[in-house]
Amino acid sequence: MKKFGHKQFVAEYHKVKDKVFTYLMYRVSFNRDIAEDLLMEIILKAYENLPKYDPEKGSFKSWVFAIAHNELVNYWRGAKITQSLDEMEELGEKAYSRYMADEETSKNLENKKVWQILEFMSQGDKEIIMMRFMDDLNYDEISLIMGKEPGAIRTQLSRALDKFRDLYQKFYPSIP
Repeated sequence: MKKFGHKQFVAEYHKVKDKVFTYLMYRVSFNRDIAEDLLMEIILKAYENLPKYDPEKGSFKSWVFAIAHNELVNYWRGAKITQSLDEMEELGEKAYSRYMADEETSKNLENKKVWQILEFMSQGDKEIIMMRFMDDLNYDEISLIMGKEPGAIRTQLSRALDKFRDLYQKFYPSIP
């Protein structure tokens, strides 16, 4: 196994830290304080576990995202959050109004709809859609993060997209 030193850790982490932070922000409803706290935990865990990192098993980016994924799982497990559908919709509205563009262009309206639909999906379905399309991770990277085979990731994503499509059509039926 090839050694990964402190300087290389810092250089590689600087390449992925913004993507990890964005990943966290989407998953904690844009709560900057929580995202920053989680990011610090991820940095510490990654550095502490640096001797366990094996570049031959996957990219540094995938390894750090796997740590981030596990930290989020632990966070949500500890938070034991239960929300009503109304609360989830309100959360989607607040997140959109704080972080999306100021003007209601057709693209921004579509972004708002997508965000609202995601809030109604299970955490697992929401997570895989966000990893693929918002975090721009490929199937192999998602596979490493979630500890599943790429084929299973493709199947899970396909099913999640079917659910997304069904919810979208239910909430926003096209006008004949």
